[in-house]
Amino acid sequence: MISLLILFFGMFWESSMDIIGDERNYSKSIWKSLANYFDKKGKYSFGNQFWDNSVSWANKWKNKDPKQGELFIGSSTIFVTFMDGWHLVKFVWVIHIFAAIVFYSPITDYLIIDILLYYLIYGIGHEVFSRLIRD
Repeated sequence: MISLLILFFGMFWESSMDIIGDERNYSKSIWKSLANYFDKKGKYSFGNQFWDNSVSWANKWKNKDPKQGELFIGSSTIFVTFMDGWHLVKFVWVIHIFAAIVFYSPITDYLIIDILLYYLIYGIGHEVFSRLIRD
């Protein structure tokens, strides 16, 4: 049962990936509001430069140019998690998935019913959080 709760709350991060990854949705989301807040405070590394997927993809490259190579060793591979908001949110989502697996215990006597319950929670969580994240 704990794994169902972990999965449900993890859907916040999965929904956030969808929102951040789409410019139209991002512009109307809490993530855009958060980025604007940091930009106003002069913390540009945590602002739109980090959260706006249309520009943040370049954070991992020297002078934002892939032709010049990685910003530092591993910035486009092992450390990409920390280079932009989408990858950071994806990391937290994956942690929730792993935690749900670790804490899984059968809910019913039938695995297929458990799988359907997880799928139901996945769908409900995605819908709930997608609506909450968008302004």
